[in-house]
Amino acid sequence: MTDLLPWLDGSRTPATWPARAGLATLGAMGRVYGAIQWLRTLGRDPFQAPCPVVSVGNLTAGGTGKTPMVLWLARHLAPTGRRIAIVSRGYRQQSRAPVTVVADPGGQRLHPPLAADEAAFLAGSLPGVTVLTGRHRPTLIRHAVERFHCDLVLMDDGFQRLDVRKDLDLLLLDAARPLGNGRLLPGGVLREFPSAIRRAHAIVLTRADDLQATQTTRAWLAERFPDLPVMTATHRPAAWIPLHAPGAPLPLDGLTAPLFAFCAIAAPDRFFTTLRGLNLDLRGLRSFPDHHPFTPEETTRLLAQAAAAGATALVCTEKDAVKLDPARLAMPVFALRVEIAFSTTPLWLEQRLAAPLFSA
Repeated sequence: MTDLLPWLDGSRTPATWPARAGLATLGAMGRVYGAIQWLRTLGRDPFQAPCPVVSVGNLTAGGTGKTPMVLWLARHLAPTGRRIAIVSRGYRQQSRAPVTVVADPGGQRLHPPLAADEAAFLAGSLPGVTVLTGRHRPTLIRHAVERFHCDLVLMDDGFQRLDVRKDLDLLLLDAARPLGNGRLLPGGVLREFPSAIRRAHAIVLTRADDLQATQTTRAWLAERFPDLPVMTATHRPAAWIPLHAPGAPLPLDGLTAPLFAFCAIAAPDRFFTTLRGLNLDLRGLRSFPDHHPFTPEETTRLLAQAAAAGATALVCTEKDAVKLDPARLAMPVFALRVEIAFSTTPLWLEQRLAAPLFSA
């Protein structure tokens, strides 16, 4: 357990009493937050959707790769003939409508900033799939079924959504740091007590590149939650998507120009580490807060900063790319396409998705 949670040995406890007092206060607040989350699980009468619901979620705030997992599920289920809808909160979008239609079977309808970046990315990546955002998931599901005749719902970031009954609840955990820093919000990144893991139907350990850390986490899960199926996956760079002149994707070794990298995601260091692993000519790096909207002025400053660093092109994530206006790009910009890749064939998941409930 100490290998999984190294902070428990006290080696990271600050020495000064103000810091210790601050941590104690945040810890107390976290326990209250966790208790509130636990109380939410009691006495619930969740909405029963008129179609199957598959949820993808996590235990920590951001950074486990929910969006690539939703993308994998949608593509895996597409050949079944199901009319798929993706529903999510629409974090940081400007639209305040109860139901925001980002995409319907006819195509994408909204883009950032009216639409959330992740929803816009999914809509652009999955033609024909309905993408709806809003605060109340039962309302979104009803709208998908009644307005667009969808017969299968993928709920993005749905693990803490206890107001909807789920037919498959997938929980994503970071293989190396499944509990983040081990503390609940606001002093940490845990959204709930770790005991909430037992609500899941299956676990997907993402970013499982570190085999030793992955084995440690699997052993801990096997000890605490022996009945839960556990699968492992990594995030694999696949191609470069040109934004300035849309066309065919470029291979990973297709960029030789001096590059300036930027992103606005929950774990920017992981993106930058991935770029370094591709042996690119990186002249500079810049990170923004997660889901940060890029104003025209910021885009201009970013281009100037890249030029000053000697770069002749910019690189970013696909989630960031949907927030950029190609007409304002005075320098070539490429988005790195990243896909989820299971370490071994996820037989449990494939068999579950092949059940009559999920296949048309």
